[in-house]
Amino acid sequence: MTCRFNRAALAAAALVGCALPLHAAEFTMKIASGTPADPMALPASASLAIFEAKAEEYTGGRLDVQVFPDGQLGDQLSGLQQVKSGELQGSELAMGVLGNLFPKITFTDLPYVMPDMAVAQQLYRRDNPFMKQILSEMEDTTGVGVLFFSPQAYRQLTTKGTQVKTVADLEGLKIRTMQVRPHIEMFNATGARATPIPWLEVYSSLQTGVADGQENPLATIRSSNFNEVQDYITLTSHVHLVGAVTYNVDWFEGLPEDIQLAVLKAGQEASVGAEAIAPLYDIINMKWLAENGTEIYQPTPEEIAEFKAVMQPPAFEWFEKNIDGGDQVLADLEAEIARIQESFKALKY
Repeated sequence: MTCRFNRAALAAAALVGCALPLHAAEFTMKIASGTPADPMALPASASLAIFEAKAEEYTGGRLDVQVFPDGQLGDQLSGLQQVKSGELQGSELAMGVLGNLFPKITFTDLPYVMPDMAVAQQLYRRDNPFMKQILSEMEDTTGVGVLFFSPQAYRQLTTKGTQVKTVADLEGLKIRTMQVRPHIEMFNATGARATPIPWLEVYSSLQTGVADGQENPLATIRSSNFNEVQDYITLTSHVHLVGAVTYNVDWFEGLPEDIQLAVLKAGQEASVGAEAIAPLYDIINMKWLAENGTEIYQPTPEEIAEFKAVMQPPAFEWFEKNIDGGDQVLADLEAEIARIQESFKALKY
C-alpha cells in the first residue's frame, strides 16, 4: 500500500488510517478515477480513500489497491473500457457512463425518478433485490460488475450570462451534458441544445463559450472551479447522481474467497462513507458558493413541476423504446421504490 499523505489529504488519512501490511501483496487492484486525489474534495474521492485503506486492512496487505485519480488513465469511459478488456481491475465512474456498456443501467439517469437520498441509499446496494437482478445480468453479458455504489447528490444547473428560473429560460442555451442519452433528451426537450463534452474538457469549454452551462452536483461544481466561469446556479435537482466502482469479473472471481469477501466488505464501508458525506457536502458547498459570488436560485414547487413535466416524458420514452425490456425495468423500479418508501414505517416505535 502507498500511503498518500499530503496537506490536502491529511485529515482524511487520519480518519481512514493507513493499513500496515501483514504480508507482501499477492494481488493488485488498479482503479482508474477522474475524481480529485484529495479525499475531501468529493464523496467519490472519499469513498475511494476508504476503500483503499479498508481493502488493504481487511486482507492484511495481501491486496494492493492503487487508485489513479484526476484522469491519469483517461476519462471515465476509457477507464470502463480498460476494465472490460482486463487492462485494469477497477474504475470509478458515474452510472450514466456505465450505460454505454450496459444500456439498461441508464434508468439511474432518468429525470425526477429518485424521490430522495434516503431511498437512493436503500436502492443502490449490491444486495437490493432489484439491483441484484440488474447487476447479475450486466456481469453475465459484459464481464464487468459493480463493486459498490456511492449515492451522492442531485445534479444542479449552472449557467453564464443567463439566469435560469423556468424552463423557458433554457431556450437556445448550450448545456454541457455527459454522453448519456436520457440527459441529452431531457435538455433538448426544454429548448436548450444538449452538448456532450468529455469531462476533462468541460472547464475550458465553459470558459471559451463552447457551452453556456452545465449540470453537476454542488460538490463537483466547487471542486472543478466551475464557479470561476459560471455566474448562476439553479437548484433543479433534475437527476440524482450515483457513482460506482466497477471491477473485472474474471479478475474478481480468480481471487481467493477470503480476499473476495474482504473486498466486498471494504466496498460496503466505502459506500456508507460516501452516503454520509454527500448531504453534508451539499450544505457546505452551497454556503461556500454563495459566499464566493455565485447567485443561487431555488425554483418554486410549481417551477420544479414544470421542469419535470417537460424533461421526464422524452427521457422515459427514449428508455422504453430503446432499452430491451425498458417498460418492465421502469415498472420494477417503481415497485421497488414504493417498497422502500413503505419500509420506512418500520422505523416508528
